[in-house]
Amino acid sequence: MIFFDEIDSMLTKRQSSGENEAARRLKTEFLVQVDGCGNDGGQVLVIGATNRPFDLDEAALRRLTKRIYIDLPDGEARVGAILKLVNQVNSKLSEKDLKELKTLTKGYSFADINAVTKDAAMGPIRELKQIHNATKESLRAVNIQDFRDALKKF
Repeated sequence: MIFFDEIDSMLTKRQSSGENEAARRLKTEFLVQVDGCGNDGGQVLVIGATNRPFDLDEAALRRLTKRIYIDLPDGEARVGAILKLVNQVNSKLSEKDLKELKTLTKGYSFADINAVTKDAAMGPIRELKQIHNATKESLRAVNIQDFRDALKKF
């Protein structure tokens, strides 16, 4: 099995202008090599992951024929991800707060939720006047307002 994460960074649509020769040759060589994978009787599986399938080169799409769409997480999964991440810090989120977060994060991916939760966790630290004297116990708990502030940035 050969796995390429963020395959769109390597195999974007070819452009007649603005793309240098080295990038064009890299794409061509990659496609030639992928085209022959698995044809020699061996069992080779090539998988490419992308968040931007619409940006992939047509030749790449012809060679990577099977497509699996993984939908964005539902509300329960988003809240579960938030709880898993926020359990690493002192937090104060009620059931009402979690219900609000479920609504506010609709359409967010797990990567988005990770970024928002990390930003919210920084809320109590941002309020400190002197960070070098701070201890974990001296920080206030992460709350819903920290998440609201973080969501404004995303």
